[in-house]
Amino acid sequence: MALAEKSDRIEITLDDDGPGVPEAERENVFRPFYRLEGSRSRETGGAGLGLALARSAILAHGGTIALANRAHGGLRVGVTLPVT
Repeated sequence: MALAEKSDRIEITLDDDGPGVPEAERENVFRPFYRLEGSRSRETGGAGLGLALARSAILAHGGTIALANRAHGGLRVGVTLPVT
């Protein structure tokens, strides 16, 4: 995780080492109850709400969230929030 403070915003970067998210699915993963991995269910963990809730909260505070696959595998999540 990295945190950077700019004059008008805070930038947060989170990286993981998972499989990433296919480009065609990047908008879908923000939909409530959407699970990218078919094997996940309520029994195995996850309700498909995490990114939907995160995006809603970030947008409500005037921020942005973006997903990108890392060059050597994994996902990068970038969050930008305004300084108020």
